[in-house]
Amino acid sequence: MIGLTLGNRYVIEENVGIGGMAIVYKAKDTLLNRYVAVKVLKNEFMDDEEFLKKFAMEAQSAASLSHQNIVSVYDVGSSTIDNKKYNYIVMEYIDGKTLKDIINEKGALEPEYIANIGFQIAAAIEAAHKNGVIHRDIKPHNILINSDNIAKVTDFGIARISSSATITYTSTVLGTVHYISPEQAKGKFIDEKSDIYSLGVVLYEMATGKVPFDAENAVGIALKHIQDPLIDPKSINNSIPDGLNEIIIKAMEKNPGDRFENATEIKIALLNYRNYKANYNDDLEKTERIGVIKDEDIEDKKDTKAIYNMPKEEDEEEKHPKKKEKEKGKFFKTYILPIILALLVIVVAVVAVKAFNGELKLFGKDKVKAPNLLDYTYSEAEELLKEEYEEYDLGLEIVESDGEDNSEEGKIINQDPAAGTEIKKGTTIKVSISSGEEEVTVTNLKDLTREAAIAEINRLGLKRGAVQDQYSDTVPNGIVISQEPEEGAVVAPGSTVTIVVSKGVKPKNPKMQDVTGFTVDRATSILNELGLVVSYNKEYSDNVEVDRVIKQSISPDTEVQQGQKVVLTVSLGPEETPTEAEENNSTTNATFSINTSDIMEGAFDVRITSKDGNTIYKKRHNTNEGKNIDIDISNVPVGKYDIFIAGEYYNTVTVQ
Repeated sequence: MIGLTLGNRYVIEENVGIGGMAIVYKAKDTLLNRYVAVKVLKNEFMDDEEFLKKFAMEAQSAASLSHQNIVSVYDVGSSTIDNKKYNYIVMEYIDGKTLKDIINEKGALEPEYIANIGFQIAAAIEAAHKNGVIHRDIKPHNILINSDNIAKVTDFGIARISSSATITYTSTVLGTVHYISPEQAKGKFIDEKSDIYSLGVVLYEMATGKVPFDAENAVGIALKHIQDPLIDPKSINNSIPDGLNEIIIKAMEKNPGDRFENATEIKIALLNYRNYKANYNDDLEKTERIGVIKDEDIEDKKDTKAIYNMPKEEDEEEKHPKKKEKEKGKFFKTYILPIILALLVIVVAVVAVKAFNGELKLFGKDKVKAPNLLDYTYSEAEELLKEEYEEYDLGLEIVESDGEDNSEEGKIINQDPAAGTEIKKGTTIKVSISSGEEEVTVTNLKDLTREAAIAEINRLGLKRGAVQDQYSDTVPNGIVISQEPEEGAVVAPGSTVTIVVSKGVKPKNPKMQDVTGFTVDRATSILNELGLVVSYNKEYSDNVEVDRVIKQSISPDTEVQQGQKVVLTVSLGPEETPTEAEENNSTTNATFSINTSDIMEGAFDVRITSKDGNTIYKKRHNTNEGKNIDIDISNVPVGKYDIFIAGEYYNTVTVQ
């Protein structure tokens, strides 16, 4: 990629980072003469049309966000070079470090610094949420800190795509799983509260130098977010002020309803972190002090029974008690007793049959057969117990799997007690969840031939990515120089491995190639391979197509040196036929406007020329003059005029 030009304007200069879905490069925007960051999608996503469509939509959505603590998105596009397609986004270039780098270097950070950076991150999240954008992947890796300690949050909008299309619970995304919310780990509905939880994890790591939950694999980490209690950050670092400690704990509440209501609330809390004291909206969540109850405070309860005055009955029973009792006994034995005995036999028979079949619980609703939870996800099992076994108050506890398995990731592979076992009311069922297929450790591919490296990738069950060719002064031709992922990395089966193969020693003094007639992208690529620095002039041509090279400043077959500059004259296509207004000699007052928002800060030269090449205006301006600079010129002949900024073509204006 180094040396390639994307979109006819972004010259790739160096690799500055690799993420889960893209590689980030520092590039020069030749049109506006400034540095930008270009994020190029990895090969495995290039052929997924639906992913690319969503990627473009989300990047455009993120481009609408404008905030001092959010990395700006400038452009989205794709370029095809040498029959290979590159999809990319162009962002603001930040010269600094990630927050993760700073934590790795310094460990636990000072409270004032934590509150300052946390405030800026919260401000960025607040701006995004107000625009309907949820980040979904807040982590120190996505927070850039410049030399003035200004925090810039990146990947807004793009995180939604990575969370739905690229994040799987394997070791390749441990950096993301450390910061996900409990509801995100369960695969439930995600809203703004999820970003607040992730911000809480970032604050925790800044305060203690470590993440709050860790395990050997991503599934283990996710489970701890769901079920493990949070270790008080102050118990790890006792220099943390109480207020900051409470802010972190409240942000990381497992129940979203117990967290800060929104990003504005946590931002304000961080502004006054030393005096902050958490309080919850639900009074039932609070712990209240109860005084000692004295004996004299307890009043004896008096039994209050209802008294009924029954009227006396003077009937035949009082007059002839023995006769009446005898008649009653005879009637009972003759008619009532046989009916009762028959009903009793029927009831006993029905009860016996139902009890034998398990349909009747003879001792009330204290026991039930354990449901079969195998192949359910945790959330599905939880829902099953809630809907069909609510009266038995069954619990669910996750324990890690004893070993690797080939079940689908996230599915329950074992339960205790087993399905069908009779269990008591209130029993907690312990389940193990699959972490997916066995992971693969990448071997060393360096110093192998191209063919041997590809064979080893296939043997490991991995997928071969792009094979890049590169000159090397130390590695012989055809031998692997580098690989990605590196040796020892643990990845999921089928993961992509890319290799860079040596082309041998680069010729010291190559000869200039003839690139006239080539497209500007193709010509630039060829000349970059020779180690030349390319710049451009543009002019109209009736014979050469738009964006093709008309001429070059160094003649073909001339010996050239590394770093030598070559100027390509690129066609603007045929000049439009002059209108009647352009052919007459009338003049007018004209205004030429320049937008400075995309121009590198500082001074720059502006030159305006007529169609015949005559300069009508030349002057130095500065970006501090404002976002828009209007240049007024009197008595300008009607016609077309070209504007050049810092020697580069900027725009054509028609004066009428």
